[in-house]
Amino acid sequence: MFGKIHEIYSSISGEGISQGIPTVFIRFAGCSLRCGKTESRALWCDTAYALGPNLGEEKSLDSIWLELEALDPHHGYQVLLTGGEPLEGKNRDLSITIANKIYKHRTAAGLPYPASRVETNGSEKLTEDAFFIFTMDYKLPGSGMEDRMDLENFRILEKRHNSLDEIKFVVRDRIDFDRSIEVIREQKIQTNILYSPVHGEVDAKELVEWIKVDNPPKCRLSLQIHKVLWGNQKGV
Repeated sequence: MFGKIHEIYSSISGEGISQGIPTVFIRFAGCSLRCGKTESRALWCDTAYALGPNLGEEKSLDSIWLELEALDPHHGYQVLLTGGEPLEGKNRDLSITIANKIYKHRTAAGLPYPASRVETNGSEKLTEDAFFIFTMDYKLPGSGMEDRMDLENFRILEKRHNSLDEIKFVVRDRIDFDRSIEVIREQKIQTNILYSPVHGEVDAKELVEWIKVDNPPKCRLSLQIHKVLWGNQKGV
């Protein structure tokens, strides 16, 4: 079994509930969404270098496992599957296989972080598998991709009832924020909620003021601390 991998590296988790945790990142190549791209506005994806499926190398489960062990020989780091999009096309099967192997190995050995966290764009179907923890984007109007969202994913998150799952709203403007409040109410969301500003388009302090007024349940501001520490670099 093979999938397209752009990079594998170790760092700390940069955002959300797992922020600051030592983590091995497996970045898949290929994503069919192009967030923020319009005639007058720019693509905002901060991993545009991994959007094309040909921007990765085909790797097998065995080769990925060897890289994981080299980076984390004691299997003590969180593993995070990201992209690109780890649940799209062939990447999905490989993500499931990797996460299942990690889960079985760590559960049997009593090791930490048995479930792999998956950062996914909201257009691909989630699963109820215990070997995954999800950070799922919901693409708001400013992304131009809201019509690609799979609303059934909200029901899957509800069934999973995993206290570590997250829904992330990336906010471009006030219209986006107001729409997020509508989605939370329409879908009766009880999952953890992350709010992140589009860099250069929304001031994080302004977003905080909006959050304070509406105060959605289980919400938090999520800034990318890896960019604070190292700037807009790859592999950190």
